[in-house]
Formats: sequence, C-alpha cells, structure tokens
Amino acid sequence: MRLEDLVVMAVLFVAITAMGHRLSGGISDRRGFFEASGNLPWWAVSASVVATLVSSVTFISVPASVFSVGGDLTYLQVVVGLAIGKLLIAAMVARPYYDSEGINSCYEYIGARLDRTTGEFSMLLGLLLNVLSSAAKLLTALIVLDVITGWGAFYCGAAIMAVSALWSTLGGLKTVIWTDFLLFVVFSAGAIITVFVLHFAIEMSIAEALVVLDNKAKLVFVDLTMDPTRRYAFFSVLLGTLGLSIAVSATQGTWQRVRACRSLRDVRRAYSLAAAFYALHLIILVIGLGLTVFYYEQPLPAAVAAEIAAQPDRIFPYFILNELPVGLAGLFIAAIFAAAISTMDSLLTESADLTIRHIYQRVIPAASERHYLRASRIALVLWSAVFLGLALAVNSLSADSLLDLTFKLPNYLYGAIFATIVLARLGIGRFPTFIAGFVVACAVVAALANLGIAYFLWCPLSGVAMVVTVMLLSSRGVPDDGVVRV
Repeated sequence: MRLEDLVVMAVLFVAITAMGHRLSGGISDRRGFFEASGNLPWWAVSASVVATLVSSVTFISVPASVFSVGGDLTYLQVVVGLAIGKLLIAAMVARPYYDSEGINSCYEYIGARLDRTTGEFSMLLGLLLNVLSSAAKLLTALIVLDVITGWGAFYCGAAIMAVSALWSTLGGLKTVIWTDFLLFVVFSAGAIITVFVLHFAIEMSIAEALVVLDNKAKLVFVDLTMDPTRRYAFFSVLLGTLGLSIAVSATQGTWQRVRACRSLRDVRRAYSLAAAFYALHLIILVIGLGLTVFYYEQPLPAAVAAEIAAQPDRIFPYFILNELPVGLAGLFIAAIFAAAISTMDSLLTESADLTIRHIYQRVIPAASERHYLRASRIALVLWSAVFLGLALAVNSLSADSLLDLTFKLPNYLYGAIFATIVLARLGIGRFPTFIAGFVVACAVVAALANLGIAYFLWCPLSGVAMVVTVMLLSSRGVPDDGVVRV
C-alpha cells in the first residue's frame, strides 16, 4: 500500500473521529450511551440503519457477483427485498418499541409480552446472532483489506476493531450513529466516483457497452425459476429478505435506533428513508457492469485472469490498486474500511448493551450509573477482542465465498429470531412452547441445509414452522397495539 494512500486514509479517519465525537456531545448515563437519550435527527438514524447493513462485502462481492463468469444483476432482487423489509420493520415494531415504557431492550420487550424466561433465552440467541454476524462480516472485511493493503488478516482485523471500539467507547450510540452517517457519506461518495472513473476509462459508447453486457447475459435482473436450490430464485430471495428483515427487527440494534429518534413520526421517516437509501446498491451493481466492460476492452493478464476466475472477489481490489491514481485509491480503501467499521461498531454497541443490562447488572445490581458506564466501555473492548478472534478462527474453517458467508452463517439463527418477534407481537406462547418451537426451527434448518435448499429460504421456512408449532401448543393471544407499560 502506497504511503500517500495511507495518509489519505489516516486524515479521513481522524477527521471523522473528531467530527463524530463533537456531534455526539456528553454522556452521563446508560440511556445516553445506548439510546442516545432519544434526541438524534431521523435522517442521521436512517443513514446509520443502512450503514450498519452495508458491509465491506457489499463493496467487493456485489460487483464481483456481476463480473464473475455466469454473474448478472439478480442480486438486485435482494436489494428490493431488503428495501421493502425496512418499511415492514417500521410498520411492525416502530410504535411498540417507541411507546413502550419501563423496559430497556427488545428482549425485555419480548419477556414482557411472553414471559421473562423466554425474554432471557431470546437475549442469548441475540448475542449468539451478533457473534455469528460479526465473525462473517469481519472475516469478509479483513480478507478484502488484506488483499488491498498486504498488512495480513490479523492486522487488518485489528485495525477495524480498534477504530470500531474507539468510536463506540467515546460516546456510545451517539458517536456510532454520527460516525455511521459520516461513513455513509464516504462510501456513497466512493461508489459514485467509481462509476465516473469507469465511465471515463471505458472507450466504447454506452450503447456499445450494453450490447457487450447483453451478449454476456449480464443484464438479467430477475430469476423466475422455482428451483429452491437456486440462490437467487426470485421467490426464495423475496421470502428470505422479508424474513430476514423481520428477524432484524428483533435485535437490540433496531431497538436502539428506534429509541434514539425524537418521535414516533421520526422513527417511521427514518426507516422509510432507509428503504430509499438502498439505491446505493444499484450504484454498486453498476460498478460490476463497468468492470466487466473495462476488462473486456483491456483484458487482464493471463495469470491474473486465472486467479480472479478462481476468486472473483479480488476483481475490484485489483482495479483499485492498478487503475486508480495515488490518493484516490486511498479514498476507496478508506470507503471499504468505512463499510466494515460501520457494521462492527453497531454490533459492538448492541453486544455491550445486552451484556451489561441482562448479565452484569444481575451480578452487580446496585451500582451507580458511573460504574455501569465504565463497565459498558470495558465490555465494548472485550467484545471487540472476541469478534476478532472468532473471525480469525472462521477464516481457517470456511470455504464459502464472501457473499455467501455473510448471508449464510447468520441464517442458522434468523428463523428462530424471526419467530420470536412475531410471537411477541401477537402475545402468543410461553417458555415451554417456545422451546418446542425452537427445536422444530433448528430441525427445519438442518433439513434444509442437508437438502441443499438456498439459504435465503432457511429463515422464513424455519421461522414459520416455529410460529405454527407454538400457536398449536398455546392459547390464542389477544389482539392489541403491542405496547408494553411496566
């Protein structure tokens, strides 16, 4: 990595750290640290919602999914499903989360709606989901950045987690959301600039480029086959992304962002705008098309072409390192780091919040807010070390592609978490029936994985199986608005 690019990165991250910390203001208690005192502008929260989900794998593997042999635009179906999912979250949990009183986490909400034991068990599922998500997302980031920087997987991962932990400990969720907003601006700018760079670097006209892309079948954007083993079959992707969105609504990250808004109206505006922000993925897909045309005009060296055919995720890093001028390359590398950090700092804040509220406070129940704030910061640092260690461990075990790994690993749990929030919202089930449903959900996931069914279907199918099981074993709930007042 060139010194000039490193300087660009360093200056950018120092500036974001200073601006994020200044915007976050002071913190005096855990509500300020983990819920931003309910005083953040909705547009900043909206950018944070998207930034949390746009990881470095989005920047690297989505263009690769277009560029690779047999690749096309069918990932667009995922984008549409996730955008609709943000509207679904606003409709399903915005009011129950925002208007509920006397509770401090989505798992306390679940416990109040069902029973305390179910709430605590679902909290453990939430922590486990964070662990799996962090391992997958950090691993993809450090692999990509190792290719670009040559620092080695450990040092790339350590750099990501060090910045994530720093921002999280400075001001908790306030700093996380403000830095997420600034990072969203950085990687959005990086994506837009990439499109312009490719446009001016490609010699043929847009019409000629479209002919090339059509001949390579790169413009296919929907897969209407009914084969459940096909990863991007439309019905699989639609069901999967909607199920995933419902599952995400049962995470502490969603609770924190809902409670960080100034009003219920702002919550709905934040998630509606987040759905629109998914247009960023369209730009990233266009980068994949641009890379295809660029290297059609300027073919890769034979050795490089063979390497990228085996590992398509390397194509965008190769372009950055070999085609971009000094300084501008540093901006793009910073954008990839930014996408990774915006994901990891949110997972850190969620995990620390749950650890202190649900575990540590049970052990030490009568300490001061100052003590709990200090413990929260220590928990953030400890979780950052855990996430890094797990990512390095998974690196030695997994043979999946980066995009597959990011979606696949958390899907082992998403079905059960999807069912948990649906049951809580309906007020149906108690711990014995919940466990029976959980066992059924695990069995369904195991069967689907063994049959080779696309992982997008694991969440909705196992989640629905769990909901049906619990409903059959339980009395019917009473329809209400889902708001809890303790």
